[in-house]
Amino acid sequence: MTNAKANSFKAQALSKVLKKVISKEQLGELGSIEVTNVSLDSRAITDGSLFIAYPGLATDGRAYMTQAVKAGAAVIVAEKNGLEEFVESGGDVSILKGIPLIAVTDLVQASGDIAARFYGNPTRKMSVTGITGTNGKTSCCYLLAQALEFLNYPTLMLSTIGNGNPTALKATTNTTPDPVSLQRICGEYLQQKNHYMTMEVSSHGLQQGRINGVEFSVVVFTNLSVDHLDYHGDMESYFQAKRELFLKKDLKAAVINADDEYGRRLLQDDAIKCKKIAYSQAGQNSELNIENWITSDQVELSLNGLKADLHTPWGSAKLHSELLGQFNLSNLMAVAGALGAMLGDSNKWIVALNSARSVPGRMHQFNADGKATVVVDYAHTPDALEKAIQALKAHCDEGDVWAIFGCGGDRDSSKRAIMGKVAEATADKVIITDDNPRTEERDEIVSMIRQGMTNQETPYISSRFEAIKYALEHAKPQDMILVAGKGHEDYQVIGTEKIDYSDLESVKALMEDLV
Repeated sequence: MTNAKANSFKAQALSKVLKKVISKEQLGELGSIEVTNVSLDSRAITDGSLFIAYPGLATDGRAYMTQAVKAGAAVIVAEKNGLEEFVESGGDVSILKGIPLIAVTDLVQASGDIAARFYGNPTRKMSVTGITGTNGKTSCCYLLAQALEFLNYPTLMLSTIGNGNPTALKATTNTTPDPVSLQRICGEYLQQKNHYMTMEVSSHGLQQGRINGVEFSVVVFTNLSVDHLDYHGDMESYFQAKRELFLKKDLKAAVINADDEYGRRLLQDDAIKCKKIAYSQAGQNSELNIENWITSDQVELSLNGLKADLHTPWGSAKLHSELLGQFNLSNLMAVAGALGAMLGDSNKWIVALNSARSVPGRMHQFNADGKATVVVDYAHTPDALEKAIQALKAHCDEGDVWAIFGCGGDRDSSKRAIMGKVAEATADKVIITDDNPRTEERDEIVSMIRQGMTNQETPYISSRFEAIKYALEHAKPQDMILVAGKGHEDYQVIGTEKIDYSDLESVKALMEDLV
């Protein structure tokens, strides 16, 4: 196994890294050991590393303690629960020899704090905004990062579409990175003078302790609708997972959507002690007893974007954005709340907010003479699909709105019939296609979508490319076609194979070919 390159962080005494996890008395002489790296991955171990080993969803990290020692680990911290049984059942720890093995209970929750201490608690030196909700997380994260960079505040962004500065994102596999990788990334970008950070916070990340050790300044709640019930079981459990973000210590402000029923619950939650800022397109709600409001009026929607008068605790301003859709007005108001909480006077940040562009693959518009307008969006939940279709309807005065969508396999199946019902009820024409079928039978996924539809003859075109082509060939120039579900993604998962595919590239090629 090849060792990873040594990192640029100083070695830290084990007593410091394990502070509040293991007492100095318990550590004894081990506390003076200096560790040069922290990792959950035995393949990333270098000489002098601390290897953190606990059971994950797919594998048990304790099965890799031997590999970690061979790679140069100086200390192993392992989950205590089941460790004795793990060793007795054949887990080979004989190679540990003189390598300290420290057992810790509930290690998955402690890992973020361990990593934070090794990397010098980087988020303590940053202004961190965490954004959670079912829809809008990525858009808000990207818009906020762009606005901060426009104001010459170098900003680290952690999101579904990538990690890094917003103009130089690196691909990622999880919305919220594992706790050790998260702290390492923060440490690296802090060294590069990034003192601001915007990050999506998923419900999975909250429950699995991935954000433990992150010190947030501002948190944002966008909305909550049906998603991830295969993981959480029900909406209340899903909501309670999200709520944990708003109970973090030392928060400066919480920016919360008052147009959402779960947002209103948060606004009335006495356990949330920080300053609450409500945003609403419907206007102030006196029943919520909230002092700080962001509202909008004089809203204008066009194919060039949206305009509105924005009213905030930091002054009124003219919003003029290229983004499409009423829901993007809500996203912009959320970002205005975060900017205001950090920077104050709206005159300081309104130009930066107006300059922010849409996320690639989020309401991404394509036009060609004599052809329907095509919009590619990531919408993959019932609420997001409905809002995306409604957004196009608001911009489409004379033509029909088409919806092309599918549902992912091996994921929450409860939303499939709902998405079929939403598409049929809101769009003028509907085409069902494949999303990421994964290992499920495609016909079974389509059948479940159709359970929510009255028209059982709604066409199904398996190939996304062919579905888009069909719509373009049959749509009128004044129509708008929504291609939903994949957004920025450049792949499809069919069976167990990940194949190259992009809605953005497909639409671009078809529009050019059909001009």
